[in-house]
Amino acid sequence: MEKQQRITLAIEGMSCASCAQRLAKVLGELPGVGEAQVNFAAEKAYVNYDPRAIDEDALKAAVADAGYKVKETAPLQLTFPIQGMTCASCAAHVERALGRVEGVEKASVNFAAGKAAVKLAGEVDVDLLRRAVADAGYEMIVDVEVPDDDSVQRAFRRMRGAALPTILVMLLMLWHMFIGPVPHYEVLTVLLSFPVVFFWGWETHRASWRALRGGSPSMDVLITMGTIPPFLMGLAAFWYPGTTFVEMAAAIMTFHLVGRYLEARAKGKASQAIKKLLQLEAKTARILVGDEEKEVPIHQVAVGDIMVIRPGEKIPTDGVVIGGESTVDESMATGESMPVVKTIGDDVIGATINKMGMLKVRATKVGKDTFLAQVVKMVEESQGSKVPIQEFADRVTGIFVPVVIGVAFTTIVMWLLFPDFFLSILTWGEKYFPWIVTDQPPFIRAIYAGIAVLVISCPCALGLATPTALMVGTGIGAEKGVLIRNGEAIQTLKDASWIVFDKTGTITKGRPEVTDLVPYGDFTSDEALAFAAAVEGASEHPLGQAIVEAAKEKGLPVEEVTKFAAAVGRGVSGQVGGRRVLVGSRTFLQEEGIDHSPLAEAMESLEGQGKTAMLIAVDGQLAGAIAV
Repeated sequence: MEKQQRITLAIEGMSCASCAQRLAKVLGELPGVGEAQVNFAAEKAYVNYDPRAIDEDALKAAVADAGYKVKETAPLQLTFPIQGMTCASCAAHVERALGRVEGVEKASVNFAAGKAAVKLAGEVDVDLLRRAVADAGYEMIVDVEVPDDDSVQRAFRRMRGAALPTILVMLLMLWHMFIGPVPHYEVLTVLLSFPVVFFWGWETHRASWRALRGGSPSMDVLITMGTIPPFLMGLAAFWYPGTTFVEMAAAIMTFHLVGRYLEARAKGKASQAIKKLLQLEAKTARILVGDEEKEVPIHQVAVGDIMVIRPGEKIPTDGVVIGGESTVDESMATGESMPVVKTIGDDVIGATINKMGMLKVRATKVGKDTFLAQVVKMVEESQGSKVPIQEFADRVTGIFVPVVIGVAFTTIVMWLLFPDFFLSILTWGEKYFPWIVTDQPPFIRAIYAGIAVLVISCPCALGLATPTALMVGTGIGAEKGVLIRNGEAIQTLKDASWIVFDKTGTITKGRPEVTDLVPYGDFTSDEALAFAAAVEGASEHPLGQAIVEAAKEKGLPVEEVTKFAAAVGRGVSGQVGGRRVLVGSRTFLQEEGIDHSPLAEAMESLEGQGKTAMLIAVDGQLAGAIAV
């Protein structure tokens, strides 16, 4: 059964929700339509249909018959990197800002990927999108390459710069609490903590200001509120009775920067997988200009150019063979280690490797239309997609920060309204925890309680863990050759109990090895293998190399071959020690007039086990069969 297609139609003329319900019913009753949903607010109809039973024009005609009109503006999807986001709340803020731009159908911002995917209902000026992001306090980047590891290095420098003085502060604090008073302790901790909070933590405070200016508090706001007030209150302790908590401010900021570094490193590893995919493509191509060959950069190759690819070279871009015959290693695309025979009229994929003969290929796809470019795009989109659990996390994160701030404010109020009750709790705890202080004014205790709520609530695991796991997972998968089409598939995979493979290469070692050797006539196994290895030593075919490796493992001599010849897709021949040796298929030996029927049963048995079987002949006599 053919897979159903999904189409989105922009609808004009609906005046209420009942119109949407009526249109959904009309579309849903059409033959070939599996499901129809109509969104009145978005003025969109989403239809799953079987293209064999009904086409797009018939769907539009049904809409017109129902009294409505289909807008002829197809949605356009754009993806842009966003700089300045520091948590999932920032992503939600950018999402709302882009969604308010006229002409934007839907905006989805992935914090872990650092990208915004914008679906447009028509033509929209990119500057409008950029301005909306800037007004929200962030920056949209256009025409940017895959990100490098600079962000990882910056995050590491901030973490390292904050960690060193914070460790000294912690050591001084432990000494001061458990061993003995440290001279000028308050001054030393303030001097050590100041660069941690205000220099290495400056990016966090700047992000907090952007979030507050945009009217959407982020989790950075919690960090700022959990570090600056304790530091300033520690300074106030020089003039007013109280305990200094500058140590807490330094520790909070340092732990925050450690988390930022781990996050940046995870994102960096995922982006490296994209880089490795891009590095697979050829950098230059040899094209025919008249009767001469000219080497040009890959980006100068145009559709219709004739490329010349010699053995061992990468095929520069997707095309069709117009001359020559060879085998091509397409394992990059298919996962199969066995080369594929290519002759005139066959399609070839860019970045795959030509193994044996010279090919002339006419370019049919270049740039972003090539197979490799589509793979890279698919992986990037998968990393930026939202799985169902992430959508839930994003909804929670969107209200998380305001709720936490509200709880912190409520805590302060409660500590001021019921100071004696909370003081009794502190007094009880003072017996077991020597760092608890009870001789502070009620207002100071209330402030510290509110700050504690902010600090404990600040981790971004809720909004960060899911998208980061998705990004790293798809990136590592791409690096290992496993491509995931969308994020939802990952979440669905957890419920899978069976995995079915249709390619043997994906579950084997990925390279051919000799498994069986059946001698015939007066030839021993070692003699047959030695003859086969000698002639295959001049071949670039992986099967031939497997035979050579098998001979070397047995310590057999691999003699030099002369008069070597390869028949693409059939076999090889050559002179070894004055004797003519053939290794290949039944057809190859039959063409040479050699009877292979004595080994027919052995060949069928080996092939029935999923192995590639080849015949060996020496001086016109059958010598054996070898399986790889």
